[in-house]
Amino acid sequence: MSHTRDFTLKSGAVVHTVLSEGWESSQELPVLCLSGFGCSHYNFDEIEKALGRDYPMVLVDNKGMGKSSGATSEYELREVAMEALEVMDQLEVPKFHLMGISMGGFLSQIIALDNPERLASLSLMCTTSGGDEFIPLPPMPAEQLKAFYALEEPKRTELAVAATVYPSLPQTNPELFQKICSLRRSHPVDVEQVLFQKKAVDQWLAQKWPIEKIKTPTLILSGAEDRFVNPENAKRLQSKISGALLEFVPESDHLFFLEKPEIVAGHLKKFLKGAML
Repeated sequence: MSHTRDFTLKSGAVVHTVLSEGWESSQELPVLCLSGFGCSHYNFDEIEKALGRDYPMVLVDNKGMGKSSGATSEYELREVAMEALEVMDQLEVPKFHLMGISMGGFLSQIIALDNPERLASLSLMCTTSGGDEFIPLPPMPAEQLKAFYALEEPKRTELAVAATVYPSLPQTNPELFQKICSLRRSHPVDVEQVLFQKKAVDQWLAQKWPIEKIKTPTLILSGAEDRFVNPENAKRLQSKISGALLEFVPESDHLFFLEKPEIVAGHLKKFLKGAML
């Protein structure tokens, strides 16, 4: 079974993680998993069920999310990325696979650019990069975020999930829709921490990053109908990262990894195996 572990960093911050079932027994390189905006490790719950026995997986709660330490002032995404890297240092893992979902893809690009020697592979899911060469994300001003998090449950979660899954999912598969809602609802976040994270994201996206320097074997995955991160951005990532593979998951949106985890796990297994050949 998977188990949790808290890591106290040199800064005094605590990073909460989930270590997969395969952590003690697998001979494969570990997989560091970085979640998206306003989310904690649950983004990877379904992927971990499919991959965790074969690959030791480290599912991280980013700063201010889940059970990790909250921020008390503004910060940059590089700080969050380096905290995840320090977790791998404490686990005594010199080289690993890296997966990033949405904002976790931003963190993954930072690590891939700053510490390429640590990576065996890079998986970027429903993500983009900074600068004006990429289609911007939908605007989320602070007042709008505050108003959203002030909504009562279950309406707040149902609105968030409905906006990020395939539009017909609530009608065609209400059981799965409610399962995703329950998963998100069981991992609440503090709006103040969301606002700190949003400022860090905006700052990162405003800059152009030299991702053409990434030489790590890379897989790019996107929901074919992603309404939050335009799927065109996946193509632009592929055009800039030499040798990158690109797969679209049909009839899925931004939460494609929760909508169709079996298909996603299949792509990841094939890629991880090939990256080590």
